[in-house]
Amino acid sequence: MKEIISRINQYLLLAILTTIVLFYGKVVLVPVLFAALLAMLMAPVCRWLDSKGLSRPLSTAVCILILLVSLLAVLGVVAAEISTFVGESEAIEKKANELLANLQGFIEETFGVAPEKQMTVVKEQVKNMGKSAGSFAGAFIGGITGTIAGLLITLVFTFLFLFNKERYESFFLKLYKDEEPAKVKTIVNKITTVAQKYLTGRVMSILTLATLYSIGLLIVGIKNAILLAGIAALLTVVPYVGSVLGGLFPFMIALVTEDSVQPALMVVVVIVAIQTIDNYFIEPNMVGGEVNLSAFASILAILVGGLVWGVAGMVLFIPMVGIIKIVCDHVEPLKPVGYVLGDPDGNKPSKVKEWVREKLHLTKKKRG
Repeated sequence: MKEIISRINQYLLLAILTTIVLFYGKVVLVPVLFAALLAMLMAPVCRWLDSKGLSRPLSTAVCILILLVSLLAVLGVVAAEISTFVGESEAIEKKANELLANLQGFIEETFGVAPEKQMTVVKEQVKNMGKSAGSFAGAFIGGITGTIAGLLITLVFTFLFLFNKERYESFFLKLYKDEEPAKVKTIVNKITTVAQKYLTGRVMSILTLATLYSIGLLIVGIKNAILLAGIAALLTVVPYVGSVLGGLFPFMIALVTEDSVQPALMVVVVIVAIQTIDNYFIEPNMVGGEVNLSAFASILAILVGGLVWGVAGMVLFIPMVGIIKIVCDHVEPLKPVGYVLGDPDGNKPSKVKEWVREKLHLTKKKRG
Protein backbone atom coordinates (compact mmCIF):
# COMPACT_ATOMS: atom_id res chain seq x y z
CA MET A 1 0.00 0.00 0.00
CA LYS A 2 2.86 2.35 0.87
CA GLU A 3 4.44 1.65 -2.51
CA ILE A 4 1.19 2.50 -4.33
CA ILE A 5 0.78 5.77 -2.38
CA SER A 6 4.43 6.65 -3.05
CA ARG A 7 3.97 6.05 -6.78
CA ILE A 8 0.77 8.14 -6.85
CA ASN A 9 2.61 10.98 -5.07
CA GLN A 10 5.41 10.78 -7.63
CA TYR A 11 2.94 11.00 -10.52
CA LEU A 12 1.13 13.94 -8.89
CA LEU A 13 4.42 15.75 -8.26
CA LEU A 14 5.47 15.14 -11.88
CA ALA A 15 2.11 16.46 -13.14
CA ILE A 16 2.35 19.59 -10.96
CA LEU A 17 5.95 20.35 -11.96
CA THR A 18 5.15 19.75 -15.64
CA THR A 19 2.15 22.10 -15.47
CA ILE A 20 4.25 24.82 -13.81
CA VAL A 21 6.98 24.50 -16.47
CA LEU A 22 4.43 24.55 -19.30
CA PHE A 23 2.53 27.52 -17.89
CA TYR A 24 5.52 29.76 -17.20
CA GLY A 25 7.46 28.56 -20.25
CA LYS A 26 4.61 29.31 -22.68
CA VAL A 27 6.43 32.20 -24.39
CA VAL A 28 9.31 29.90 -25.37
CA LEU A 29 7.66 26.49 -25.64
CA VAL A 30 4.73 27.43 -27.92
CA PRO A 31 6.83 28.77 -30.84
CA VAL A 32 9.38 25.95 -30.39
CA LEU A 33 6.68 23.24 -30.57
CA PHE A 34 4.92 24.88 -33.51
CA ALA A 35 8.31 25.11 -35.24
CA ALA A 36 9.05 21.44 -34.51
CA LEU A 37 5.73 20.37 -36.05
CA LEU A 38 6.25 22.58 -39.11
CA ALA A 39 9.79 21.23 -39.49
CA MET A 40 8.46 17.65 -39.41
CA LEU A 41 5.87 18.65 -42.01
CA MET A 42 8.45 20.20 -44.35
CA ALA A 43 11.20 17.61 -43.77
CA PRO A 44 10.23 15.46 -46.82
CA VAL A 45 10.26 18.59 -49.02
CA CYS A 46 13.66 19.55 -47.66
CA ARG A 47 15.03 16.04 -48.31
CA TRP A 48 13.66 16.11 -51.87
CA LEU A 49 15.32 19.47 -52.53
CA ASP A 50 18.58 18.10 -51.10
CA SER A 51 18.38 15.16 -53.50
CA LYS A 52 18.06 17.61 -56.41
CA GLY A 53 21.48 19.06 -55.62
CA LEU A 54 20.47 22.15 -53.64
CA SER A 55 22.63 23.09 -50.70
CA ARG A 56 21.11 22.67 -47.24
CA PRO A 57 20.80 26.45 -46.57
CA LEU A 58 19.05 26.96 -49.90
CA SER A 59 16.68 23.99 -49.55
CA THR A 60 15.79 25.08 -46.01
CA ALA A 61 15.19 28.65 -47.18
CA VAL A 62 12.86 27.36 -49.94
CA CYS A 63 10.84 25.42 -47.33
CA ILE A 64 10.49 28.52 -45.15
CA LEU A 65 9.48 30.53 -48.22
CA ILE A 66 6.74 27.99 -49.01
CA LEU A 67 5.39 28.30 -45.45
CA LEU A 68 5.56 32.10 -45.58
CA VAL A 69 3.82 32.35 -48.97
CA SER A 70 1.07 29.97 -47.80
CA LEU A 71 0.50 32.08 -44.69
CA LEU A 72 0.47 35.36 -46.63
CA ALA A 73 -1.96 33.88 -49.20
CA VAL A 74 -4.41 32.92 -46.44
CA LEU A 75 -4.08 36.34 -44.81
CA GLY A 76 -4.55 38.05 -48.19
CA VAL A 77 -7.79 36.20 -48.93
CA VAL A 78 -9.11 36.94 -45.43
CA ALA A 79 -8.16 40.63 -45.71
CA ALA A 80 -9.86 40.95 -49.12
CA GLU A 81 -13.06 39.36 -47.85
CA ILE A 82 -13.04 41.47 -44.67
CA SER A 83 -12.77 44.66 -46.73
CA THR A 84 -15.91 43.58 -48.62
CA PHE A 85 -17.62 42.81 -45.35
CA VAL A 86 -16.74 46.25 -43.92
CA GLY A 87 -18.26 47.93 -46.99
CA GLU A 88 -21.68 46.64 -45.94
CA SER A 89 -21.42 47.90 -42.36
CA GLU A 90 -24.40 50.28 -42.73
CA ALA A 91 -26.76 47.50 -43.84
CA ILE A 92 -25.48 45.28 -41.04
CA GLU A 93 -26.06 48.04 -38.47
CA LYS A 94 -29.63 48.56 -39.71
CA LYS A 95 -30.39 44.84 -39.51
CA ALA A 96 -28.81 44.61 -36.06
CA ASN A 97 -31.05 47.44 -34.83
CA GLU A 98 -34.11 45.60 -36.16
CA LEU A 99 -33.08 42.43 -34.37
CA LEU A 100 -32.46 44.42 -31.20
CA ALA A 101 -35.95 45.92 -31.40
CA ASN A 102 -37.48 42.45 -31.86
CA LEU A 103 -35.45 41.15 -28.93
CA GLN A 104 -36.63 44.03 -26.74
CA GLY A 105 -40.23 43.26 -27.62
CA PHE A 106 -39.73 39.59 -26.77
CA ILE A 107 -38.14 40.43 -23.39
CA GLU A 108 -40.97 42.86 -22.57
CA GLU A 109 -43.65 40.27 -23.39
CA THR A 110 -41.88 37.41 -21.60
CA PHE A 111 -40.33 39.07 -18.54
CA GLY A 112 -42.26 42.36 -18.31
CA VAL A 113 -39.16 44.56 -18.58
CA ALA A 114 -39.90 47.83 -20.42
CA PRO A 115 -37.66 48.73 -23.41
CA GLU A 116 -36.60 51.97 -21.66
CA LYS A 117 -35.28 50.01 -18.69
CA GLN A 118 -33.52 47.59 -20.99
CA MET A 119 -31.79 50.47 -22.80
CA THR A 120 -30.74 51.95 -19.44
CA VAL A 121 -29.03 48.70 -18.52
CA VAL A 122 -27.39 48.50 -21.97
CA LYS A 123 -26.15 52.10 -21.75
CA GLU A 124 -24.61 51.41 -18.34
CA GLN A 125 -22.79 48.40 -19.73
CA VAL A 126 -21.60 50.40 -22.76
CA LYS A 127 -20.38 53.15 -20.44
CA ASN A 128 -18.41 50.64 -18.37
CA MET A 129 -16.97 49.16 -21.54
CA GLY A 130 -15.98 52.65 -22.72
CA LYS A 131 -13.91 53.19 -19.57
CA SER A 132 -11.80 50.18 -20.40
CA ALA A 133 -11.68 50.87 -24.16
CA GLY A 134 -8.16 52.31 -23.95
CA SER A 135 -6.77 49.32 -22.12
CA PHE A 136 -8.61 46.97 -24.50
CA ALA A 137 -7.14 48.76 -27.53
CA GLY A 138 -3.68 48.56 -25.99
CA ALA A 139 -4.12 44.85 -25.27
CA PHE A 140 -5.41 44.29 -28.82
CA ILE A 141 -2.42 46.05 -30.41
CA GLY A 142 -0.10 44.22 -28.06
CA GLY A 143 -1.73 40.93 -29.02
CA ILE A 144 -1.21 41.60 -32.74
CA THR A 145 2.41 42.59 -32.14
CA GLY A 146 2.97 39.49 -30.03
CA THR A 147 1.40 37.26 -32.70
CA ILE A 148 3.61 38.68 -35.45
CA ALA A 149 6.69 38.33 -33.25
CA GLY A 150 5.68 34.76 -32.40
CA LEU A 151 5.27 33.89 -36.09
CA LEU A 152 8.70 35.27 -36.92
CA ILE A 153 10.31 33.38 -34.03
CA THR A 154 8.49 30.21 -35.11
CA LEU A 155 9.83 30.55 -38.67
CA VAL A 156 13.36 31.10 -37.34
CA PHE A 157 13.14 27.98 -35.17
CA THR A 158 11.66 26.04 -38.10
CA PHE A 159 14.64 27.06 -40.26
CA LEU A 160 17.07 25.89 -37.56
CA PHE A 161 15.26 22.58 -37.04
CA LEU A 162 15.28 21.84 -40.78
CA PHE A 163 18.87 22.97 -41.25
CA ASN A 164 20.15 20.65 -38.49
CA LYS A 165 17.55 17.88 -38.68
CA GLU A 166 20.11 15.04 -38.77
CA ARG A 167 21.80 16.37 -35.62
CA TYR A 168 18.58 16.04 -33.61
CA GLU A 169 18.19 12.40 -34.61
CA SER A 170 21.82 11.80 -33.61
CA PHE A 171 21.09 13.60 -30.33
CA PHE A 172 18.37 11.09 -29.40
CA LEU A 173 20.59 8.17 -30.43
CA LYS A 174 23.39 9.46 -28.19
CA LEU A 175 20.96 10.33 -25.38
CA TYR A 176 19.73 6.72 -25.27
CA LYS A 177 23.00 5.05 -26.24
CA ASP A 178 22.36 2.24 -23.74
CA GLU A 179 19.21 1.29 -25.67
CA GLU A 180 19.14 -0.45 -29.03
CA PRO A 181 19.92 2.18 -31.72
CA ALA A 182 17.39 0.60 -34.08
CA LYS A 183 14.65 0.82 -31.45
CA VAL A 184 15.39 4.48 -30.71
CA LYS A 185 15.50 5.29 -34.44
CA THR A 186 12.14 3.53 -34.91
CA ILE A 187 10.55 5.67 -32.18
CA VAL A 188 11.96 8.89 -33.68
CA ASN A 189 10.75 7.92 -37.17
CA LYS A 190 7.28 7.07 -35.85
CA ILE A 191 7.03 10.41 -34.06
CA THR A 192 8.06 12.26 -37.23
CA THR A 193 5.68 10.22 -39.39
CA VAL A 194 2.70 10.73 -37.09
CA ALA A 195 3.31 14.48 -36.94
CA GLN A 196 3.60 14.68 -40.75
CA LYS A 197 0.47 12.62 -41.35
CA TYR A 198 -1.56 14.49 -38.76
CA LEU A 199 -0.60 17.92 -40.13
CA THR A 200 -1.03 17.04 -43.81
CA GLY A 201 -4.33 15.34 -43.05
CA ARG A 202 -5.51 18.34 -41.07
CA VAL A 203 -4.57 20.74 -43.90
CA MET A 204 -6.40 18.58 -46.45
CA SER A 205 -9.43 18.39 -44.15
CA ILE A 206 -9.54 22.20 -43.71
CA LEU A 207 -9.24 22.83 -47.46
CA THR A 208 -11.99 20.31 -48.21
CA LEU A 209 -14.28 21.78 -45.55
CA ALA A 210 -13.63 25.32 -46.81
CA THR A 211 -14.58 24.25 -50.33
CA LEU A 212 -17.76 22.47 -49.19
CA TYR A 213 -18.77 25.34 -46.90
CA SER A 214 -18.22 27.84 -49.72
CA ILE A 215 -20.36 25.82 -52.15
CA GLY A 216 -23.12 25.35 -49.58
CA LEU A 217 -23.22 28.99 -48.47
CA LEU A 218 -23.11 30.25 -52.07
CA ILE A 219 -26.06 28.00 -52.97
CA VAL A 220 -28.01 29.39 -50.01
CA GLY A 221 -27.08 32.90 -51.18
CA ILE A 222 -25.16 34.13 -48.14
CA LYS A 223 -23.07 37.26 -48.64
CA ASN A 224 -19.29 36.92 -48.08
CA ALA A 225 -19.71 33.16 -48.29
CA ILE A 226 -16.02 32.48 -49.00
CA LEU A 227 -14.85 34.46 -45.97
CA LEU A 228 -17.37 32.77 -43.67
CA ALA A 229 -16.51 29.35 -45.09
CA GLY A 230 -12.78 29.95 -44.63
CA ILE A 231 -13.18 31.07 -41.02
CA ALA A 232 -15.51 28.16 -40.23
CA ALA A 233 -13.04 25.67 -41.74
CA LEU A 234 -10.00 27.21 -40.02
CA LEU A 235 -11.69 27.01 -36.62
CA THR A 236 -11.92 23.22 -37.00
CA VAL A 237 -8.16 23.10 -36.33
CA VAL A 238 -9.29 23.13 -32.68
CA PRO A 239 -10.85 19.66 -32.29
CA TYR A 240 -14.46 19.38 -31.09
CA VAL A 241 -14.80 23.02 -29.95
CA GLY A 242 -13.77 24.51 -33.30
CA SER A 243 -16.53 22.71 -35.19
CA VAL A 244 -19.21 24.25 -32.97
CA LEU A 245 -17.71 27.76 -33.14
CA GLY A 246 -17.13 27.39 -36.88
CA GLY A 247 -20.82 26.64 -37.43
CA LEU A 248 -22.06 29.33 -35.05
CA PHE A 249 -20.15 32.15 -36.74
CA PRO A 250 -21.80 31.91 -40.23
CA PHE A 251 -25.21 31.48 -38.57
CA MET A 252 -24.84 34.69 -36.55
CA ILE A 253 -23.56 36.66 -39.55
CA ALA A 254 -26.40 35.41 -41.74
CA LEU A 255 -28.89 36.32 -39.02
CA VAL A 256 -27.56 39.90 -38.97
CA THR A 257 -26.91 40.50 -42.67
CA GLU A 258 -29.86 38.80 -44.38
CA ASP A 259 -33.41 40.19 -44.70
CA SER A 260 -35.13 37.20 -43.07
CA VAL A 261 -34.44 34.35 -40.70
CA GLN A 262 -34.75 31.71 -43.44
CA PRO A 263 -31.17 32.08 -44.80
CA ALA A 264 -29.78 31.68 -41.28
CA LEU A 265 -31.80 28.49 -40.84
CA MET A 266 -30.54 27.23 -44.20
CA VAL A 267 -26.99 27.94 -43.00
CA VAL A 268 -27.65 25.66 -40.03
CA VAL A 269 -28.81 22.91 -42.41
CA VAL A 270 -25.69 23.34 -44.58
CA ILE A 271 -23.33 23.35 -41.57
CA VAL A 272 -24.93 20.28 -39.97
CA ALA A 273 -24.88 18.36 -43.29
CA ILE A 274 -21.21 19.18 -43.95
CA GLN A 275 -20.24 18.44 -40.34
CA THR A 276 -21.88 15.03 -40.74
CA ILE A 277 -19.87 14.44 -43.92
CA ASP A 278 -16.75 15.58 -42.06
CA ASN A 279 -17.32 13.21 -39.13
CA TYR A 280 -18.11 10.13 -41.22
CA PHE A 281 -16.02 10.65 -44.36
CA ILE A 282 -13.54 13.56 -44.41
CA GLU A 283 -12.01 13.04 -40.95
CA PRO A 284 -11.57 9.24 -41.11
CA ASN A 285 -10.52 9.19 -44.77
CA MET A 286 -8.10 12.14 -44.75
CA VAL A 287 -6.80 12.43 -41.21
CA GLY A 288 -7.39 8.77 -40.38
CA GLY A 289 -6.23 7.22 -37.09
CA GLU A 290 -2.84 8.89 -37.33
CA VAL A 291 -2.71 10.20 -33.75
CA ASN A 292 -4.69 7.18 -32.46
CA LEU A 293 -5.91 8.71 -29.18
CA SER A 294 -9.02 7.72 -27.29
CA ALA A 295 -11.87 10.23 -27.03
CA PHE A 296 -11.12 10.63 -23.31
CA ALA A 297 -7.43 11.42 -23.96
CA SER A 298 -8.32 13.84 -26.80
CA ILE A 299 -10.89 15.79 -24.75
CA LEU A 300 -8.58 15.85 -21.71
CA ALA A 301 -5.71 17.13 -23.89
CA ILE A 302 -7.93 19.91 -25.26
CA LEU A 303 -9.12 20.95 -21.79
CA VAL A 304 -5.65 20.93 -20.25
CA GLY A 305 -4.13 22.60 -23.31
CA GLY A 306 -6.74 25.36 -23.22
CA LEU A 307 -6.19 25.87 -19.48
CA VAL A 308 -2.39 26.07 -19.76
CA TRP A 309 -1.76 27.68 -23.19
CA GLY A 310 -5.15 28.88 -24.41
CA VAL A 311 -6.01 28.30 -28.08
CA ALA A 312 -2.41 27.34 -28.90
CA GLY A 313 -2.61 24.59 -26.29
CA MET A 314 -5.89 23.27 -27.69
CA VAL A 315 -4.16 22.88 -31.06
CA LEU A 316 -0.77 21.61 -29.87
CA PHE A 317 -1.69 19.22 -27.08
CA ILE A 318 -3.39 16.67 -29.39
CA PRO A 319 -0.19 15.87 -31.39
CA MET A 320 1.87 16.23 -28.19
CA VAL A 321 -0.18 13.58 -26.39
CA GLY A 322 0.01 11.46 -29.56
CA ILE A 323 3.82 11.66 -29.38
CA ILE A 324 3.75 10.80 -25.66
CA LYS A 325 1.64 7.73 -26.50
CA ILE A 326 4.23 6.53 -29.06
CA VAL A 327 6.99 6.82 -26.45
CA CYS A 328 4.86 5.01 -23.86
CA ASP A 329 4.12 2.19 -26.33
CA HIS A 330 7.84 1.51 -26.73
CA VAL A 331 8.94 1.82 -23.08
CA GLU A 332 8.03 -1.28 -21.07
CA PRO A 333 7.08 0.37 -17.73
CA LEU A 334 4.94 2.98 -19.55
CA LYS A 335 3.02 0.59 -21.83
CA PRO A 336 -0.10 0.67 -19.57
CA VAL A 337 -0.17 4.48 -19.96
CA GLY A 338 0.05 4.12 -23.76
CA TYR A 339 -2.78 1.58 -23.64
CA VAL A 340 -5.03 3.98 -21.69
CA LEU A 341 -4.26 6.90 -24.01
CA GLY A 342 -4.82 4.87 -27.18
CA ASP A 343 -7.99 4.22 -29.11
CA PRO A 344 -8.78 0.49 -29.36
CA ASP A 345 -10.54 1.12 -32.69
CA GLY A 346 -7.79 3.41 -33.94
CA ASN A 347 -4.69 2.76 -36.01
CA LYS A 348 -6.80 2.98 -39.16
CA PRO A 349 -4.66 4.72 -41.78
CA SER A 350 -6.03 7.44 -43.99
CA LYS A 351 -7.81 5.79 -46.93
CA VAL A 352 -6.88 8.65 -49.27
CA LYS A 353 -3.19 8.27 -48.44
CA GLU A 354 -3.37 4.49 -48.74
CA TRP A 355 -4.95 4.87 -52.18
CA VAL A 356 -2.18 7.27 -53.27
CA ARG A 357 0.49 4.89 -51.98
CA GLU A 358 -1.11 1.96 -53.78
CA LYS A 359 -1.21 3.90 -57.08
CA LEU A 360 2.42 5.00 -56.67
CA HIS A 361 3.43 1.42 -55.90
CA LEU A 362 1.67 0.12 -59.02
CA THR A 363 3.29 2.85 -61.12
CA LYS A 364 6.73 1.88 -59.86
CA LYS A 365 6.03 -1.78 -60.67
CA LYS A 366 5.00 -0.92 -64.24
CA ARG A 367 8.13 1.18 -64.71
CA GLY A 368 10.20 -1.65 -63.29
